[in-house]
Amino acid sequence: MKKIFFLLIITVFLMPVLSHAQVKPGWPKGVTIGTSGIGGVYFVWGGGFAKLLHEKMGIPGNVEVTGGPVHNIQLVDVKQLDFGLATAGPIYEGWYGLGWAKGRKHQNQRVIFPMYASYSHAYALRKSRIKSIYDLNGRSVGVGAVGTTPAVYWPPLFELVGVKPGRIVNAGWSDLNSQMKDGMLDVVATISGLPWGLITELEIIHEMNVFAVSKVDAEKFIAKYPFFSPGSIPKGTYKSNKDHDIETTTIWNFMTVHRDASDDFIYEVVKKTFENVDILITAHSSAKEVKHEFIVHSPIPLHLGAVRYYKEKGIKIPEKLIFP
Repeated sequence: MKKIFFLLIITVFLMPVLSHAQVKPGWPKGVTIGTSGIGGVYFVWGGGFAKLLHEKMGIPGNVEVTGGPVHNIQLVDVKQLDFGLATAGPIYEGWYGLGWAKGRKHQNQRVIFPMYASYSHAYALRKSRIKSIYDLNGRSVGVGAVGTTPAVYWPPLFELVGVKPGRIVNAGWSDLNSQMKDGMLDVVATISGLPWGLITELEIIHEMNVFAVSKVDAEKFIAKYPFFSPGSIPKGTYKSNKDHDIETTTIWNFMTVHRDASDDFIYEVVKKTFENVDILITAHSSAKEVKHEFIVHSPIPLHLGAVRYYKEKGIKIPEKLIFP
């Protein structure tokens, strides 16, 4: 029922938009876009992408609430989604059959453009006196729904640094925030674009502590998971770090499609995306990172329609990103 209600909202949202674009023969008359739970960055991003496709290409998009990157990869792989938002880690593991994929390779997926870098960080009400991941022993920690990037990578990080939470909670982000406000949950740990809206929402009426991964711990984690990189959350991102950066790990997010999607269609999608990034930035500021040069961070091959576009723009695509 929630899914039907949300799709109705998206439909109403897009109805007033008058598009002069014409859908070409062989293009889909409508598309599905796999995001994540309501309240997360993917959810907001998907709405912006749907708006772009409708306004600039005349193609309506249904924003699907899913379990996140792993779920999106699985659904794109079997053509149950047209577009899937996913993180480099799950994409990489799906391609090679590692980690969550448990030996099954998902090699029908292709990357088409870079979205933004996600930053690992966690937050707690200041009155809890939790200031670092080392304060999480015996505490309850929400990491998002099963299959989301935080749910996949925060538990092994805790294990790597010797932290043992009393309880790991899997649920939607809005639900986790509500549990924290009601005193049923100590910490929420995310891996997301900046700013994470649910932190800024809490900071309106609550004093918060936002913390992440030390440089030493980040190096240990990256050695095991090379699709992560060192990074820092700039000072002023949140009220709680107004005068200091927060060291952490980062990972890139990408838009993915099935390899069988029309080359001409995907070429045009990528072209229109870069020509109209302002629509995505209006939806979420993380889209400022949608830049041609970041496509080289893709952990798997690109769709051929996307390859054609980047070559026209003079971007040198590594051979490993072009499927033979």
